[in-house]
Amino acid sequence: MHRRIAIAFTLIVSLILMGLVHIQEASADVLRDSIPQRIGNYDMELKTDPKAPITNQNTKILLKIGSVNGDALVDLPIFIRIAKHGVELEKTSPIVVPYGHYTYNYLFSKAGIYELNVDIIDDPYTGQNITFTFPIIVFHSFLEYLFFSSSYSPLLLAASLASPFVIIGLIFIIRRKKKGQKSIEKTKR
Repeated sequence: MHRRIAIAFTLIVSLILMGLVHIQEASADVLRDSIPQRIGNYDMELKTDPKAPITNQNTKILLKIGSVNGDALVDLPIFIRIAKHGVELEKTSPIVVPYGHYTYNYLFSKAGIYELNVDIIDDPYTGQNITFTFPIIVFHSFLEYLFFSSSYSPLLLAASLASPFVIIGLIFIIRRKKKGQKSIEKTKR
């Protein structure tokens, strides 16, 4: 009796898990916290992982390309170009983007602002290449990211500059109070 219940339970759980896996594939279409752009009949979104790239750490550049009416574009040919200060650092061979999603890995060697250009090759609507340009800010270290990328950066900067003075001031006040208490005790005797 227990064996039949265990088999039925395992079968039900397996069917539910297979259904969830299928649902997850269908909902993988959204890039949260991405930078969107629209040119012509195309919508493109870019997201980096980590959100704030750091030098000498692998960065995943996630692209989502779709049509204005929301359709995913199948087998779209693109180039990816990465530049800094107008100097092209890398250019890929033609890439065919399957079903509107592509992940590109890149290692940024120096901190600064890079431009990532995604060229849609030979747009069927115009017969020309269309270029999407995205800025990518790369930080030297995680500490630099905390100070300069956060919306709290003025507060963090002020707190870090003021904290040594606050500590020294508290030490000074505590010592002064102790001296004051000792002089009061001497006068009472």
